[in-house]
Amino acid sequence: MRQIVPGVYLIEGLRISHVYVIVTDDKLILVDSATANDADRIVQEIEQASFAISDLQAIIITHAHSDHIGSLSELVRRSGAEVWAHRAEVPFVQKKEPMPAASPVMRLLFRLSDRLAAGQTAPVVHRALEDGERIEALGGLRVVHTPGHTPGSICLYAPAHKLLFCGDAMFNVHPLTGRKGLRPAIRLPSCDMEQVRASVHRLTELEVEILCPGHGEPILSGAGEQIKALVS
Repeated sequence: MRQIVPGVYLIEGLRISHVYVIVTDDKLILVDSATANDADRIVQEIEQASFAISDLQAIIITHAHSDHIGSLSELVRRSGAEVWAHRAEVPFVQKKEPMPAASPVMRLLFRLSDRLAAGQTAPVVHRALEDGERIEALGGLRVVHTPGHTPGSICLYAPAHKLLFCGDAMFNVHPLTGRKGLRPAIRLPSCDMEQVRASVHRLTELEVEILCPGHGEPILSGAGEQIKALVS
């Protein structure tokens, strides 16, 4: 695991999306769970850092796309951890409703993804989060509802560290071209681009120095100015 700040680590060696580890009072909280078949790598990284998978208290899901919840059921099975997600995202995490899409192409891709995961046990969300809710970690971790990429997409803001986990509200790389740089959630998998833009604009109100995105390298300084430049 690579340290971002004391108490926050990035799981290394994953293929598509990031998983972050928050260490709090000898317990662990994961932010997202990567793709299917990434559970072994996540567990290996945790154990190499001298933790046990049983130390995992909760997995917070920023949104329910398959590259962020792919290993969720397996990690819950191994650890007994709780699953936390925004109230509006619960039916998608639990596979009770299909993920909404803005285009027929994405509706088809989401259906195919659901079929591929049909043999897995759907995870149960233990804690339905609300905008502004406080999580006991990093001196107080605040839930920021940022819909648009999905209806219940969230960011997690730690004011004490000026640190923001932004899920896919923003990318620091283009997932298709590989071009580096901060950008809003891309259009194709997002359900509402107007909400995407409004959500990014809302993030400019936060004092952010460090940005931990779901895709692309973390920004370790000056992230707030980059977010404001993105909006302008």
